[in-house]
Amino acid sequence: MKHTKIAIIGAGAVGTATAYALILKNSAAEILLVDVDEKRCLGEILDLSDALPFSRCSSIHKGSAREAGQADIIVIAAGIRQKQGQTRTELINANTLIVTAIIQSIKPIHTNAIIIVVTNPVDILTLYTQQHIDLPTTHIFGTGTLLDTHRLRGLIAQQLSVAEQSVCAYMLGEHGDTQFAAWSSAHVGGINLKNFPRFTQDDRDRIEEQTRNKAYDIIACKDATYFGIATCVAVMCEAIIFNQKMIMPLSCYQEELGVCLSLPAVLGERGIEKILPISLDLQEQKKLEICVQQIKSIQNKCQS
Repeated sequence: MKHTKIAIIGAGAVGTATAYALILKNSAAEILLVDVDEKRCLGEILDLSDALPFSRCSSIHKGSAREAGQADIIVIAAGIRQKQGQTRTELINANTLIVTAIIQSIKPIHTNAIIIVVTNPVDILTLYTQQHIDLPTTHIFGTGTLLDTHRLRGLIAQQLSVAEQSVCAYMLGEHGDTQFAAWSSAHVGGINLKNFPRFTQDDRDRIEEQTRNKAYDIIACKDATYFGIATCVAVMCEAIIFNQKMIMPLSCYQEELGVCLSLPAVLGERGIEKILPISLDLQEQKKLEICVQQIKSIQNKCQS
């Protein structure tokens, strides 16, 4: 197995939690933590290094933006965090400036690098990063609705008293307020969800709403979300390192739609290997169209 270097740009809550998740998951990688606040970054490195004795194969150290550009996997996690009562799209102006500065600071970028965008609004900033870095779009993608999907599966599992691992269901579209559950293709243990009489339309509506609003609920209680998304990034890194070809709903460029949004994608050592077709009913197809319109509307405002 080849040596892998993962650069995490942004030593805030999400970036440091990502590094911690990678360490505890025994990811076979050298972790590079980068931040403009070098003193804060050093403090996080010293703190995280205390977890290394519990990891068999990870290492971590502070690095420069130039070093980050030569990493195998580059995680962009820097940005202004979402505040209570604020939508993800309201972060666009400030975080576009931050991502722009990051892109310029890490150039030249390793020709085979894979870039994971975490900074919100992730769909908009994933496309922006693709447009400003000379790499294949399959090498640049966002965390998308991966976390939302696991939130959805967890709530379905609770409702039906089964293990979450037995649930296959997706939140798709925008990582934002127009995301939607693909109920028509959801199944539990290979059985379509519509065949569970205890799972009613009211249950679907309630769970979908809870999933969509969970980030707002967490922010209202503790001002930020980071453990869940950090674990998602660590899982994505593992899929790349070990070429697992896992299927995840990630924010990828959808050529026929002209935007980045989440549909099930195969993730391996070469990044996004393919985007899988998923069957949507008419109502879900309309919801997808609303997502596309929402994202394009924001993109047009940014470009005007």
